[in-house]
Amino acid sequence: MDILLKFVKIISPSSPFHLQTKDVLVSKGKISKIDDNISADCKIISVDGLVVSEGWLDLFSVIREPGNEHKDTIEKLLSSAAKGGFTQVLGISGTTPPMDNKAQVQYAKTNSAGNVVTLLPAGTITEGQKGEEITEMYDMHLSGAVAFCDGKKTLSNPELLKRALLYTKPFDGKIITYCEDEMVANNGMISEGKVAATLGLKVRPALAEEIAINRDLFIAEYTDCAIHITGVSSKRSVAIIKEAKSKGIKVTCDVNIANLYFTDEAVTSFEPNFKVLPPLRSEEDRKGLIAGLKTGAIDAVTSGHTPQDIESKFCEFDNAEFGAVTLEATFKALYTILKDSLSISEIVALISSKPSDVLNIDNTIQIGSKANLTLFTLQEATEFKLADVKSFSKNSPFIGTALEGNIVGVINNNELHLN
Repeated sequence: MDILLKFVKIISPSSPFHLQTKDVLVSKGKISKIDDNISADCKIISVDGLVVSEGWLDLFSVIREPGNEHKDTIEKLLSSAAKGGFTQVLGISGTTPPMDNKAQVQYAKTNSAGNVVTLLPAGTITEGQKGEEITEMYDMHLSGAVAFCDGKKTLSNPELLKRALLYTKPFDGKIITYCEDEMVANNGMISEGKVAATLGLKVRPALAEEIAINRDLFIAEYTDCAIHITGVSSKRSVAIIKEAKSKGIKVTCDVNIANLYFTDEAVTSFEPNFKVLPPLRSEEDRKGLIAGLKTGAIDAVTSGHTPQDIESKFCEFDNAEFGAVTLEATFKALYTILKDSLSISEIVALISSKPSDVLNIDNTIQIGSKANLTLFTLQEATEFKLADVKSFSKNSPFIGTALEGNIVGVINNNELHLN
């Protein structure tokens, strides 16, 4: 398919056309020409204020198929991603059985083939996500797994984490950990603090995260291996990671969009859609996370997209499962939060070039390169509605929220999707 993008602002830090306004011609899945006033007999996209960037990559989107199709399917996951402007998603196992072998990785790749959005499977670190024995990660790597993660299940055994890091080091396998000391977390439901004290709900202290992050950083330093920490949520966690980076420890990290946008004040409504992992924390923590993005202590922003069906989510807060669907709203929420403190180029990097760097994936807007592009505008705020959620599950905390920006569409894999 040939596509001509007319008069678009280009955002691609590694491109010679970065921040320039040009026409971009896409031919047979590649960028064939970038110039002024290109003429071509093809599909033309001309939108006032149109911006084109490197395709966005999400580092934490939970896959439910196979086994949990009542919550979501691969097709619906990729529809959510396209709606949100993502051309690539790292698929974290929420399947039954877990994605702990090469057959499961191949299933994910086969069932996502031909879509405009590329599914990047993440194999599990441990068999059955039980935290007992490490998987055959090299076999999964050869079958297409680009990283390894047990989702929001903590690796409680430090020796197992050490072995996993050393096992993947020869083939540059990326280990992604969710950090939380289970004993300190104590199955709590909301963050410890003033709000929790007024609600009387069981708490999940930030201390649980901070202890676990310190442990994982010590192991990464000991093994001299790179590690990625997902879902950082406290101001103190940001300071710990910033210090580790200054010491040369090979660590990257991300923050979930819900923790950037909301605070624990949202939980006072007892709305189950605000029951997420990590839990929403204080305004001080939220500001600390934003400061971490500005300084580079936090590398990327992720959706944390976790579909939950009606039976497991739309019930009493105490009984509801953790998780929210957020792919469709991630960029809009991020832009709404940061538009007054970061440039649009810096904001987009948090969901494009920086996540790509974490996974060592090359992507740029240059003549001859693959057309992996996201198209968007920076329009005024509109209400995020239930109809905007493409997942089978509708557990989005953003429904009814006024968010800025608009996703026009995505181009990838020689396919075009327009919203």
